[in-house]
Amino acid sequence: MKQLKLIIIGLSLLGYVASAQNNTNEIITWKLELLTTYDFLNTSYGTNNGFIAKGKYSLYHSKHFSFYTGIMHQNSYINERKNKFTKHTRGYTTDVGLYALTEIVYYPFRQRKFFMSIEPFVGATHLKSKGSLKIPRYEVSETYKNTYVYFNYGMSNSLGCRFGKFSVQLSLWSSFKGFLDKGRFRPGDFDSRIFAALGVGYSF
Repeated sequence: MKQLKLIIIGLSLLGYVASAQNNTNEIITWKLELLTTYDFLNTSYGTNNGFIAKGKYSLYHSKHFSFYTGIMHQNSYINERKNKFTKHTRGYTTDVGLYALTEIVYYPFRQRKFFMSIEPFVGATHLKSKGSLKIPRYEVSETYKNTYVYFNYGMSNSLGCRFGKFSVQLSLWSSFKGFLDKGRFRPGDFDSRIFAALGVGYSF
């Protein structure tokens, strides 16, 4: 994940250089985004990291609004070797998702440099937990592996700034699973994740 963060920082610096040569009012057709994510609500289970990759196609542009549609891939990993709830568990939990999305972007100023957006998404998530439980004192030694594929939906909210064809943004990615289908809804749980994200985008 350190390499991913270095890539994001490097692309951000390139964005500053490109800003001197590109007009932020330029109408674009495609947008690619790469974000690194952090699950701040599940730190007790162990160290975590992840990323989100998006590809979007422009449907509409006006002075203050843009509309996009596209796809998103989300990947998160929790290393449970530092689980604060037990000293006897060694393992990990991953969730990988693929979603369709629609984004509404609002540019409050004339230059279309600063922006805020809402991005509803819907798709499927594959959740996997694997590891071992060992308690030598009681001669307990067990391995476990669980997988769960489920329908998932939610919304991402972002604030960002454009530098020519590049952009930098902060996002909050939230799953609403269980909220609209009258199921169990515990925000931040493993199947209702909430991520803070930092990333870059490139438009062309």
